[in-house]
Amino acid sequence: MTLKTVSKEYVRKIAVGSRILDLAGRLASPSAVILMYHSVRDDPGQLANLIAPGITHASSIFRRQMEIVAQDFVPVTLDDILLFLQGEAGLPRRAIAVTFDDGFADNYEFATPILNHFGIRAAFYATVNLIGTSEAPWYCRLRYAFLTTHKGEWSDEFNRMTWTLKDPASREAALLTAFDHCAPLVSDKQEKAIRDIETALEAKFHAGGQSTMMDWDDLRRLRADGHIVGSHTLTHPNLAHVSDDEHLRRELEESRRRIESELGSEVIHFSYPHPALNPQWSAKTVEMTASIGYKTAVTTTRGAVRAGADPLCLRRIGAPRPEDQFRWKVGRALLG
Repeated sequence: MTLKTVSKEYVRKIAVGSRILDLAGRLASPSAVILMYHSVRDDPGQLANLIAPGITHASSIFRRQMEIVAQDFVPVTLDDILLFLQGEAGLPRRAIAVTFDDGFADNYEFATPILNHFGIRAAFYATVNLIGTSEAPWYCRLRYAFLTTHKGEWSDEFNRMTWTLKDPASREAALLTAFDHCAPLVSDKQEKAIRDIETALEAKFHAGGQSTMMDWDDLRRLRADGHIVGSHTLTHPNLAHVSDDEHLRRELEESRRRIESELGSEVIHFSYPHPALNPQWSAKTVEMTASIGYKTAVTTTRGAVRAGADPLCLRRIGAPRPEDQFRWKVGRALLG
């Protein structure tokens, strides 16, 4: 650890411990932090080869973070933030919204009881083609294939090169290359690319009869508990890199239509998938989300939501695991 890192860590601990951020937050202009989660499990290491540890929170940590949100901040919803941005309602100081991407089954099993206990209404964005299946998002399937394969190399047909897979660093490099190739693909082309890689590596994830993703009944119960259910597309591509406008519109429009049909209520909230490549949204995708009927869309761009923000490209922040880092990151974001 460098002297510069030690200094930053010392300043952060002093600021959190002395409540400097809390005091400054009372003077800041109204804003909201949207927290981004993916997976919550009692044992995050149980599916580490499938769901990356970086997007999985232990239930105990998530519970403590929601306790902090409920006690030291003001939980709000995406509906509240939309009304604020439309000038139809104010926003309380130290406002925080909670969101989940992808639609993993553990969201309902582990995260929802904690949210309900603390009275926090979250937004859950489902990858619609995976609802109620034993499959996993394509980026998880690739992770599993590259991390568990017994093969010593991978012939990358996309870039016409061969990757060694004999150490973790080389496997990670090959995996990132596969991510970049598959991120713009949708529908049958996406599935074929993933299956070809799984076949080449002789490694395919099998859920063993367990549901990897939430089903429609889970989503109905979420709505009944006051949570928001939104769309995360049909197949989780990076929409800014989908070249065919018809496929782009289908990912946005058909996913919304199917959720509305199953849940019997309007869907106005959307989350941009960001499996790989940058950017994850563009002027065209924003225009299309608006034309289809979405009122908000969250991104992975870091920062808080302030007056004047475009509701169709809202910023979010990830949630660090250590408590002092969590408080620091949220407090700093609220201050701007």
